[in-house]
Amino acid sequence: MYGSLRAVPELEAVIGRHLQRPLKVDDWTRAVLIGAAYQLLYLERVPPHAVVNDAVELVRMKRGKRLAGFANAVLRKVAANRLEVQQPLSSLAVPDWLRDSLRASIGSEHVEDLLRVDEGAPSIDLRVRSDRSRDAVADAIAAAQPDASLTRTVLSPYGLRIHGAGDPRALPGYRQGAFAAQEEGAQLIGLMLGTEPGDRVLDACAGRGGKTAQLAEAVGDSGSVVATDLHQHRLEQIPAELARLRLDPTKLQTAAVDWTVGRGGVRGEFDRVLVDAPCTGLGTLRRRPEILLRTGPKDPARMGETQRRLLETVAPLVRRGGTLLYAVCSPLDEEGREVATAADLPGFELQVARPSRLKSLCFESSGRLAVGPWIEGASPWADAYQVYMWVNVG
Repeated sequence: MYGSLRAVPELEAVIGRHLQRPLKVDDWTRAVLIGAAYQLLYLERVPPHAVVNDAVELVRMKRGKRLAGFANAVLRKVAANRLEVQQPLSSLAVPDWLRDSLRASIGSEHVEDLLRVDEGAPSIDLRVRSDRSRDAVADAIAAAQPDASLTRTVLSPYGLRIHGAGDPRALPGYRQGAFAAQEEGAQLIGLMLGTEPGDRVLDACAGRGGKTAQLAEAVGDSGSVVATDLHQHRLEQIPAELARLRLDPTKLQTAAVDWTVGRGGVRGEFDRVLVDAPCTGLGTLRRRPEILLRTGPKDPARMGETQRRLLETVAPLVRRGGTLLYAVCSPLDEEGREVATAADLPGFELQVARPSRLKSLCFESSGRLAVGPWIEGASPWADAYQVYMWVNVG
């Protein structure tokens, strides 16, 4: 499935070359045609005639003879024009508007790094608790999964990268709360906030609490975390994760808040505020190619406007001398650079041309800190993030 999703624009173009008019079928039939075209163009395990026959039968069973005949005609033409030796998909196929926007935002060389794929499944990153030995956790996993690939992450001092080990929840140490599944880029965002024991921290867009748990661990017994999200059902999952990680749930408060319209019931001042803002998620394309099916050329700017409003609402809750960190899992200028430039944050000083809390990563002269597969030490499967940080100087 993910193979075909990574090539949807290209597969639709191939199908379109054999049509007299634009493809107009229901989503189910479209999915069958795309899946079959992917098998014909990129896989060799199933003979072409079998791929066509199976797809046609699926369409006939669900949509009737007329559409089945249409599918048969189209797919036979695709099969007749396929290469004798199939080449594996090496790059994610994206629409022209997105490729142009990526080039303008991060440069052509980095675009190729971001869109590069291979036949294997993506790796999985784990974040080991700071009070546990990363080496000890790694040794236990390696003993239980001797055929898996396991390495220590370079950028995060708490990360492990595994490949071929199956479900992380079945690994030794998971039930004991030794680690959480968290992509290295997400780990870095939590670390860059610089949370210290005793801090009062706001995780304004907590989601299901991956970074909330990281922050709750960092504040220790003397600190506290407030986690908010637009969706209450996401927040309800966080206490169980804290309990699994052996973290005190009484140090956490949660509230469903729409920061684009107000602060809800959140009061007081915070030492550190994290805005891991809702975005298009285009930095995760290789892991989640289905994003392409629901993202259009107007969406990045629309999400950027939401992010700006959110930042401006949250900022007054940062105490003087406190830190506001804004991050998005998108490499596009419309989400990130343009938001940081447009946000009206009186009394806040954007941190520019300075090291981050992680010595290997620095904020640029524009204030942006970009993370992605092109960064030295990052995973080839790394997601792409942008991070900006302000300090409330009063």
